[in-house]
Amino acid sequence: STDDDDDGDATNEHGSDDESPNNPQLPHTDTGTTVFVRNIPFTATEGELRTLFQAFGPLRYVRITVDPETERSRGTGFVCFWNKQDADRVIEQSDILRSETMGYQPQPTKNPFLLPSILTPDPSAGAARQLVLHGRTLDVVRAVTRDVAAKLKEDGEKTREKADKRNLYLLREGVILPNTPAAETIPRVELEKRTNSFNARRALLHSNPSLYVSRTRLSIRQIPLFVTERVLKRLAMHSVREFRAEVKKELRAGLSPEELVEPAEADDHDARKEDDAHLKKRKSKPERPTSVKQAKIVRQTNRVDPVTGKGKSRGYGFVEMHKHADALRVLRWVNNNPDVSPLLDKWWKEELAHLMTKEKANESPEEARIKRIKNEMEASSKPLKGTLIVEFSIENVQVVQRRVAQQEKGVKPRNDRQNPVQDGIEESPAKKRRLLSAPTKPASVKQASLKPGILMGSLIGRKRRARKAGK
Repeated sequence: STDDDDDGDATNEHGSDDESPNNPQLPHTDTGTTVFVRNIPFTATEGELRTLFQAFGPLRYVRITVDPETERSRGTGFVCFWNKQDADRVIEQSDILRSETMGYQPQPTKNPFLLPSILTPDPSAGAARQLVLHGRTLDVVRAVTRDVAAKLKEDGEKTREKADKRNLYLLREGVILPNTPAAETIPRVELEKRTNSFNARRALLHSNPSLYVSRTRLSIRQIPLFVTERVLKRLAMHSVREFRAEVKKELRAGLSPEELVEPAEADDHDARKEDDAHLKKRKSKPERPTSVKQAKIVRQTNRVDPVTGKGKSRGYGFVEMHKHADALRVLRWVNNNPDVSPLLDKWWKEELAHLMTKEKANESPEEARIKRIKNEMEASSKPLKGTLIVEFSIENVQVVQRRVAQQEKGVKPRNDRQNPVQDGIEESPAKKRRLLSAPTKPASVKQASLKPGILMGSLIGRKRRARKAGK
């Protein structure tokens, strides 16, 4: 709670001494003459609040805080007395009411969202008569300076983040909201797309308690269709280096000490360690250790890219880092960064040169594929339709636990495409809920995966056997 001393002179128009040209300068809140008042009725005026507190002593000013967006009362305010003794009497009176209703027992700290109630004092009680306005009992505490209030707010946010097991505070990371400096650098359509994405993700998390925000896995959308997993991994490693270089040059703010600390325990930390060990056993050649754990492009299953020979990209993918700090560096450097587009185009040309060399090294190189790669290398680069959208991925704890159990048993896990939560938020939250709650039908899935020719062949075979049996 802070006191707006800068505007204190503006509120003195209610007092009789305000017409004097030599008004004394208002003291700072650290002198103890200013109190912070909660539970003020939204219909109350500053005049009514002044009349109530004048019973304790002469006042310098009264201020009710107003929300700048709605221009309505926030239900809190400040009262500044001339004498510190008068402010002490008000605070003492409020403490007596608080002790009578809630006692002196400390509030439980397990739930940081649980706040002590200030609505319980009975307005009809004798001790509460001097602090009742419009039938509501006011709660009064000593006001603090702006610096102390900012520190208290920061400490409260850190406490809530530590107790947030679903990492919901990461939902706002990288979001570009309207009326911000970053919003002025992107088109309106792009801003609406990002805002709708944030609202859809928030609704999805509120609708399903099994969902949580990953600390190390990033969801990247609006990826150019030519980008491969190798290029995406290279972008993640490059962004970590560039972020550190810009921090060293003091071009951007670095990570806070809290963001650099890795949690001692994570829900899927040990399980993913076992996954790494399992993958290392299957690899014949050890790879150079990097900050990137996995880079994945979500691809179509029914359309093949003639250049790479893989399924065509759907335009979004995932990057998983080993550390939360590196994931933050990637998000803050790549998200809405126009410098990413020329890098992707440059790395794609180098990827094509690698594919060309690899194809020519084969025993029987495919001339048609070499020609397609060569045409792609000579083609002009296509500009991006928009900057990349990077967010922390939403995962389902039940799907993660099931995948870990399958890996421990040696069973090959199912394709991640069956989990719509891990493949971005292109669908609406309602559609995702239907997909998550819909029962699986192995028989129909198996039939859908069969080719039409196989189904027709089996039908013809049954008819032939039936005719032979009839003869």
